[in-house]
Amino acid sequence: MYADDVDFYSLSETKQRRLVHNKRVATTDQLLNELPKGKPAVRIFERSLDQLVLDQLEQGQYTIEELANHFSVQPADVRRILHKYRRRGSDDFTNENFKLNLLEERHGVIRGVDSDGRSLYYTLQTIPFFARVVDPTLMFSLLGLDEYVDTLPHIAEHIPGGKVTELDEDYAFVIGEYWNIDPEEVFEYLTEFDRAYVDTSLLPLPYIEDDDHYERVSRRFRQVEGVYRMFRGTSDHIQEVGEEFIGRIEQNQVGIATYQVMSIDFADFEWYVDQSGDYVLHNEISDWVEQIARSLQPDEPTKDIDDSTEDTEINLRDEIQLILSEKHRTPAEIYEELPRDIQLGTDKSEVKAVLERLANTGVISKKNEKSTCHYFQRQGKTWE
Repeated sequence: MYADDVDFYSLSETKQRRLVHNKRVATTDQLLNELPKGKPAVRIFERSLDQLVLDQLEQGQYTIEELANHFSVQPADVRRILHKYRRRGSDDFTNENFKLNLLEERHGVIRGVDSDGRSLYYTLQTIPFFARVVDPTLMFSLLGLDEYVDTLPHIAEHIPGGKVTELDEDYAFVIGEYWNIDPEEVFEYLTEFDRAYVDTSLLPLPYIEDDDHYERVSRRFRQVEGVYRMFRGTSDHIQEVGEEFIGRIEQNQVGIATYQVMSIDFADFEWYVDQSGDYVLHNEISDWVEQIARSLQPDEPTKDIDDSTEDTEINLRDEIQLILSEKHRTPAEIYEELPRDIQLGTDKSEVKAVLERLANTGVISKKNEKSTCHYFQRQGKTWE
């Protein structure tokens, strides 16, 4: 937990400030937000307190007081961290959506899961295996996307369990890459179900008729009633979250995790209504859910693709993923690193298009730096 080999007071002031800024320095009982006066005894955490708290929440359920005692900091220090990662929408100062970041990095969100009457117990609830494979956006489980499924183009009406198709193989490859799960494991699990596929702006998505599986995912993410008594939902909150989502669509910054965070936020609004009886908000929530569902409409009608064209794109996609690493690169830089024979048959615009599709499905990451898009492979955790 601690960086015992570092003497804080022997470091330069610049390094001391950096450690404090990164939430890695505490006295005997509280986290430091500025350089200490004098030379009190301090502890240096091996990583930021944020990350240590998130690690702990992945292991079990804890109250704020238990977490504060474990790390020997004030409850307010822990409360700020939980609020940061639980709040709806983007931070007012940094404009970052930390809940979205958490879904991208740890594939989970912090939930209030139990209460002893005085304190709430929190955990980091990860997305279960079924949802990762069959409902990666969480929209069927949490927002009832099945009600809108007939508005999306159907590309496979019914595939019996046990039968396999090329569509299943392609989907298993993309989803396996996204979650860092062996595509063969995805393929074997997925094809156990009777399923159909709809085309979307992200990728073809499967859906099944067995509501019990979706309901189990829903129960996993629903929080204890005490949470919905403490954190009220209002028309302004709903509008704020919905407008942020629309803004991301307009900036072409939506991927699988974006739909996950929207599904969780709007499911929380619905659960708040169920618990509070504030049914005036129900129609407003439904209108936004319908907008979110409509945003999945593919940009162009589904059409047959020539096999040779599809093979060429698969080859290009594979070569691009071999090149990508944690280093941020522009499309032009990636194009220059392609093998010569691939370059000769590929336009730079095709490289950009493949990068955008991979980024929108969450297989790779994208960041806008100085008005130029850079792409990279985020080093995520493996599925265990």
